[in-house]
Amino acid sequence: MKKLTIATSNRNRLDISTNITKFFIKSLEMQTCKDFEVVIADGGSDNFEELEDFFSKREELPKIRIVKFKIGEKFERARLNNVAIRNSNSDYVLTTDADMFFAPTFVSEVLGEMDESTFLESRTLYWKPRTANSIWEGLVDPYEDMECCRIGRIMKRTTAGGCQCTHIKNWEKLRGFNEEMVGWGSEDVELLKRADRMKLKIKWIGESRESISVFHQPHSKISVKDDLECQRLNKRVYGKSEQRLVNLNGWGGKE
Repeated sequence: MKKLTIATSNRNRLDISTNITKFFIKSLEMQTCKDFEVVIADGGSDNFEELEDFFSKREELPKIRIVKFKIGEKFERARLNNVAIRNSNSDYVLTTDADMFFAPTFVSEVLGEMDESTFLESRTLYWKPRTANSIWEGLVDPYEDMECCRIGRIMKRTTAGGCQCTHIKNWEKLRGFNEEMVGWGSEDVELLKRADRMKLKIKWIGESRESISVFHQPHSKISVKDDLECQRLNKRVYGKSEQRLVNLNGWGGKE
């Protein structure tokens, strides 16, 4: 039987008192397929101890583990995703973000598409603030009326996807995300480029509005200036990324 780890990264985004975190967790608990775990790699959040205590005491499925890994001043999505991947206990590992909301059939759909030669991507629908507010305030039940959730902007393939999933042996061959990249931006596209060069079978889900199952919850940016600077630097790394291997001195905190 296929087993899945959902791996994600965090630094000062997860907060159990906020709607974004509550609905991220609730959407995982409401999955029709329960055969998966969640690993969060935390880059030194101010509330790490609170999160660690909360997740250790949860009794609901799926099991959520949080691991701490020291990073620099800038957020490092690529490195932290790799840390989460390397702390997984499953044959298949899916990376995503901790501000997503997933349709109840998401995990089942992912596992149904996977085999050892597949690299799976998902398109993402970005909720409009008014859509998110209706859900957060209980005016719309997303588990009963998914159509009300499918209002917003769907990201193009050129921005890669809201998740990336492949067999752990492929993550090891790819050596994860390129850890030269900081913040966020281009790291998922660069990874997809290497997966294609490695001759993995690229599959996409969520290709139509009716089939979208990954939703991004709106939130304010911590620093627009820092985001833009990281994206500028990452595009430079992406532009010279013609080598098959990255992270030659180790990845995800391990050799």
